[in-house]
Amino acid sequence: MTTPKEYRMKTITRAATTILLCAMLLCSAGCGALIIGGAAAAGTYVYLDGQAKGTYDATLQKSLDAGLAACKSLGIPVTSQSMDGASAKIVGKLSGDTVYITMHLVGDNLTEISVRVGLFGNESASRRIHAAIADRL
Repeated sequence: MTTPKEYRMKTITRAATTILLCAMLLCSAGCGALIIGGAAAAGTYVYLDGQAKGTYDATLQKSLDAGLAACKSLGIPVTSQSMDGASAKIVGKLSGDTVYITMHLVGDNLTEISVRVGLFGNESASRRIHAAIADRL
């Protein structure tokens, strides 16, 4: 038979375990986004911190060309573009907001592309631009 003291200890242990597991689940929620982002080579991207990000099996030059073509097709005037060894950037305007498309070579023919619209981000516009880039890669 369980004494009241043993019963309380078991209850406290179960409660502490439950709280710990819930905390671990909440802390690992960001890892799901990283896993999805890792699958981005298949055309998936995530929206995090005001920008849509994805990694694609493409060279930096091919990614830059896809970004420029996406801007043209969406009617986004490009105000500047640049490319140096391992990164590229496109800046444009969309309905008064500045569009920032940045690209970083992260491996052999593996490029991370990030799209931000406006200072704080516009999720629907960023996703639309990112999808247009993905369609061209």
